[in-house]
Amino acid sequence: MMMKLIPCLIALLFIHSIVAKISITQVHVDLPYIYENQLPLAQQTHEMVKVDNIVLISQLSNSVFVKVQVNEHGFAEEVAGFQIANPNANLHGLANSTCYPGWVWLTLEADNKLVLIDPKVKSVTEAPEVIKIIKVPQPGSGPHYIGEYGENLWVSLKESYQVLRINHENPNDYNIYEGVKHPIFVAQHPINRMFYSSEDDSSRIMKINPGNNITTQIDIDPSAGTTPVGMISGPKGIWFTLLGSDKAGTGTFGFIDRDDNIVYHKLKSPLGKDAALLHLKFDVNYEINHKLYLLSSSIINPNALDMVIRVTFYKDWKKIKDEEVFLIPTQQCKAHRLLPTGHNLFVTGLTTSKLITLINF
Repeated sequence: MMMKLIPCLIALLFIHSIVAKISITQVHVDLPYIYENQLPLAQQTHEMVKVDNIVLISQLSNSVFVKVQVNEHGFAEEVAGFQIANPNANLHGLANSTCYPGWVWLTLEADNKLVLIDPKVKSVTEAPEVIKIIKVPQPGSGPHYIGEYGENLWVSLKESYQVLRINHENPNDYNIYEGVKHPIFVAQHPINRMFYSSEDDSSRIMKINPGNNITTQIDIDPSAGTTPVGMISGPKGIWFTLLGSDKAGTGTFGFIDRDDNIVYHKLKSPLGKDAALLHLKFDVNYEINHKLYLLSSSIINPNALDMVIRVTFYKDWKKIKDEEVFLIPTQQCKAHRLLPTGHNLFVTGLTTSKLITLINF
């Protein structure tokens, strides 16, 4: 009997010697905490800006301006809504003013007006004050995006397929540039100083030379995708997203250099490779960490996932180093806009009346 046990004991000792050499240590997992803050109910919750510790949000469907006081973690502590003009005015675009620090520009898409307000951020419950109203010159119609560039406002006119440049100090000084269907965002190139506008339904990008007022159209390569929407100025050029069709996304975004050459970047992760990319923003510390945030949305494709994709580039901004995907808890929310801060990332849910906060992001 002892002779039979010896091989078993030897085998057990051999197994024990192998197991004893395998160490088990805890792996640090640094995942963001995602929280959904409830806003006043509306069919369409759109744009965001931040002044001090107040996030300001536009709700287009009822023209309500929402003030959200957030703490250092991005949690909503107090929320208030204010009717701007009338419920059919279609409050839409929001932009921080640099000429008037602490004040905000907004667009009334149906009323055809650009409005400068003091949001009164010292108190959530204090109503904003209208400082200036600028009527969109005819035949312009449907102001969508608004951005302040020195003494000029640049505005996409979605309904009339145009882009407007107007001097906010002298509104009689303006230009209207003819585009194609539909100008959505406008951004200035950091190097060549030209202005560009994403024209979603035409899959084109309009280039505007403000020096001679000449415009040109740049076609999106159909093999890369369709429907340019989000557009911002960034490292070395203009960056934009491709939303795709109502059937599929392509997980593609692009970069326009100083000579109008387009470089397309394709996401490769299992969830990112078919993402329907609507919007994008650079991290507030992008010059150090080289991070870009992309927003995938179900806005035109109900099968698309609503999610945030964090992309890290190599230092030369030519190649993607890493990508991480984070699903928004409430899917089919038609995720709409991104707003990074030094501590977290905010997202609006178009149809869910929610301000989504990604904490420790």
